[in-house]
Amino acid sequence: MEDYRKIFDGLAYTIIEDDEASIVLLEGKPIAASCIEHGNHDLLDLNCPHVEKLLKKVFS
Repeated sequence: MEDYRKIFDGLAYTIIEDDEASIVLLEGKPIAASCIEHGNHDLLDLNCPHVEKLLKKVFS
């Protein structure tokens, strides 16, 4: 069961979000992220539990 949504799915970029974070993918690779607690992250801050949780949902 997927607990995330594809907000935008273009030729190169995809934006995925759940209730706590959002991730921008460029050709399937994460390039930017934001979360409800910390706001925008520099490129991809994997120290954020909200972003890490969403990445696990998407790539598992």
